[in-house]
Amino acid sequence: MTNKPELLSPVGDQNSLYAAVQNGCDAIYLGGQAFNARNRAQNFDLVELKSAFDYAHIRGVKVYVTVNTLHKNKEIKDVLQFVGEIYQAGADGVIVQDLGTARLIRAYFPDLELHASTQLTIHNLAGAKYLEELGFSRVVLARELSLSEIKEIINNTNLKVETFIHGALCICYSGQCLMSSLIGGRSGNRGRCAQPCRLPYSLVDLKTEEVINEELAQQHLLSPKDINTLEILPELITAGIASFKIEGRMKRPEYAALTTRVYRKYIDKYFQEDSYQVKAEDQESLAQIFNRGEFIPGYYKGQEDLALISHQRPNNWGVKVGKVISYNSATNHCQIKLDKTVKPGDGIEIWTDKGQNYSKVVSKNSAGDLLEVEVRGTVRSGNPVYRTAQESLLDELAKSFVQPDTIKKIETYGHLTAKIGEKMNFILWDKDGFQVSSTVDFIPEEAKNQPLTTADFREQLTKLGNTSYQLTNLELDIADNLFIPISKLNEVRRKAVNKLNDKRAQQFITSPRTNKLQNKIFNLESNHQKSEKQVTVYLQQEDYIEDLLKLEVDRIYCDSQIKITRLKNVTKQAQETEIFIRLPRIAKEQELEKIKQKITRLEKTEIDGFLVPQLGVAKLVKDSTKKLVADFPLNIFNSYSTKLWAKEDYQGVVLSPELTRKEISELTKYNQIEKEIIVYGHLPMMISEYCPVGFVTGDLGPKESKKCNVDCLAKGYGLLDRKNMIAPIKTEPQSCRSIIYNSQPLYLMKYLEEIKETNCHSYRLDFTVESREEVLEITKAYQSRIQGRKLGPDKIKKLNQKMQQKGYTTGHFYRGVK
Repeated sequence: MTNKPELLSPVGDQNSLYAAVQNGCDAIYLGGQAFNARNRAQNFDLVELKSAFDYAHIRGVKVYVTVNTLHKNKEIKDVLQFVGEIYQAGADGVIVQDLGTARLIRAYFPDLELHASTQLTIHNLAGAKYLEELGFSRVVLARELSLSEIKEIINNTNLKVETFIHGALCICYSGQCLMSSLIGGRSGNRGRCAQPCRLPYSLVDLKTEEVINEELAQQHLLSPKDINTLEILPELITAGIASFKIEGRMKRPEYAALTTRVYRKYIDKYFQEDSYQVKAEDQESLAQIFNRGEFIPGYYKGQEDLALISHQRPNNWGVKVGKVISYNSATNHCQIKLDKTVKPGDGIEIWTDKGQNYSKVVSKNSAGDLLEVEVRGTVRSGNPVYRTAQESLLDELAKSFVQPDTIKKIETYGHLTAKIGEKMNFILWDKDGFQVSSTVDFIPEEAKNQPLTTADFREQLTKLGNTSYQLTNLELDIADNLFIPISKLNEVRRKAVNKLNDKRAQQFITSPRTNKLQNKIFNLESNHQKSEKQVTVYLQQEDYIEDLLKLEVDRIYCDSQIKITRLKNVTKQAQETEIFIRLPRIAKEQELEKIKQKITRLEKTEIDGFLVPQLGVAKLVKDSTKKLVADFPLNIFNSYSTKLWAKEDYQGVVLSPELTRKEISELTKYNQIEKEIIVYGHLPMMISEYCPVGFVTGDLGPKESKKCNVDCLAKGYGLLDRKNMIAPIKTEPQSCRSIIYNSQPLYLMKYLEEIKETNCHSYRLDFTVESREEVLEITKAYQSRIQGRKLGPDKIKKLNQKMQQKGYTTGHFYRGVK
């Protein structure tokens, strides 16, 4: 038998709470004023959260609280205190990204459900199993997975699986995006993404800097359309997905109301009716409330024929309602031929050829299918017209939160016993089996004048208009000729309702909850390790390995694509250098099987270790005899995350590039594990299943057939932004994933003396787009400054001048992230 999935709705403010609950969600997710991935939403303070828990629980709705950001050392106590507060208040689960925080929550709140945020980038079965071992009960999978890949995880793990069914889609794997962070200092990992992916870009030749396709120049090349899964909902249900998540905590309450209402309707329809068909008017309503061009089903059906990008504009399109048929520039009168109804109060937008669109609020009725509006600007015949706001739809949706408790009522049943000389007793119970009774301090008397009638009792006891209940049936066991003040009938009703509220508010809490947090849980082991500082190198181009061996760098991280025969030659030559294999950052299920086989072969070679960038491959190397280093995509942000990897017997961790020098110094004080930081390189800002090169060159673009000609391998490409900065693009040849690198390299030569004071063990250079000469020049300079190797001061001076001319960044070592 197929289980009915949970419908999980977004809540960003009080009105969205009412909207989601009243329109039929099974659960909501929301955040406090800090520590959550939507810090720009209004969110809830602690008092408001407690009130939200009660409101939802009374109505049978669960509440999951987002604590899904990375946390600094100085914040951990506040985070755990917050979790303790919401735990006591009745939160049904917490959604977490930071593994250090997760470990503390699991240890001290063992009966609180721990949900793995999509920010943890779980995209394979091995990664899901790793989370299971860490004590998670649910995982929000990466949005890039197909339905068959999701089924593989569902069928082979005890974790409940949650996936997104509607709303915005990130172009980068969630949890792996540094674009907003590196460009503007607002980190998506800290809940402050500025969405630079929605800005305009041009694809250029990396060498000549010429624009590749003028028609798509300064278009929104990284802005995906929104997901809508109504048509494939039956397939998602039968796959066994436990929770259907609607994206949108930043959106208006009307959005929460409509998306919840429509998906509630079709989930119920699947289970109640033999046929399943989506009505066009429901799809149009969803498009009207918010869409970025036509909807897509996401990655559920795979990538073939997936028209992913909304390159014309990155925000709400509305619904196309007609086109301009004439424009009088003298009178500014614009005549529009309508395909759909537009009414006074509706908002419309006229799209022009030059991108300067004109918005209007309609003030008069159309004459049949013709609408006339006044517009000042350059409008031409044929320009499309979109309805961006439909007043009647918004007004109708607002009823569910302007007057909450008017839609979703809980069926209740009552029994009143009232006898002369005995205390009145009112029993109230609901369809879910919760039952309470109430009395008042008045003893019913014999009436001297007019006694209460049956109608009087029914009128007072059924007055539940401002509550979440409706009295479906009332049984009366009352004496004749009875006097009871109306105020006492109201009081006994109110008492019963309050008791029932209290009982229903606690329905999901199975045992008493106490907050046992003690300061000792935050204790960390001091780090007494002393060692010479090492220079390590990640090298994407394996042609330069021998050159680096001659320089005797302490460690080389080779790409996992290197052939075993080549690797054996390298390890033979590596006298003073450790050779590690950097495992793939993303590896879906089919790829993971090949990686597993390669790891088995690598275990038999003379390599020294593995660089581990994701939980899936971490699971594969758990029993490895080689050294292990956790790489920065694992988002190691605090000493408790570092402690986790130390407990897993890792030799080292590469700290997050979003940490400042002072924050790094704080981390190096604790845990007996080597800390490594990146001090040079074009940092990867995004890793994506989408190929901007293929989109623009025509192979995968908006007009051509979906056939890839692997143009990405013919030459180098980059993305040109509004500030004339070019971000290099690299494509992984095996998977066709694209990696977008920062336009400027991280370069810290001038600050190395201060950075060395952080007491890190290793200082890493990342080479991705550099030439052989640049690799050698930069490596020698860093070895000189970090390890005191001999190099003429003029050479470092020349390198500094060269880097000054090219442009570089000092990353977050001094500015940090918000």
